[in-house]
Amino acid sequence: VIENIIDGDAVRTDMEALRKQLEKIGSDNVLGVLSTTSCFAPRVPDDVEAIAELCATFGVAHVINNAYGLQCSKICHKVDQACRRGRVDAIVQSTDKNLMVPVGGAIITGPDRKFIEEQVSQTYP
Repeated sequence: VIENIIDGDAVRTDMEALRKQLEKIGSDNVLGVLSTTSCFAPRVPDDVEAIAELCATFGVAHVINNAYGLQCSKICHKVDQACRRGRVDAIVQSTDKNLMVPVGGAIITGPDRKFIEEQVSQTYP
């Protein structure tokens, strides 16, 4: 777990601490990195592009919690750029928060369709 840092009046991910921790313990000892695009003030969204680049560099899985993200074109663009520039294995999005579905559910997607179909889909009956 990487502690957040206070940056002015915002709370954000300590990217330097994340890099140092990945270097220190090595990618073989990290299951993955979970980032989030949806936060409540004063927490700001994670820099999913920079995290994706780090995950690609270190060969570590990256899952983005994009719970509210479909509602914001800027966040969708950042997630798209993260997929293009680095490593993103899966993106999890809430159906009740984004699509106003009255019961909970999720859309799980990612840039590698085969991974989603063969690894993620197979865990559901």
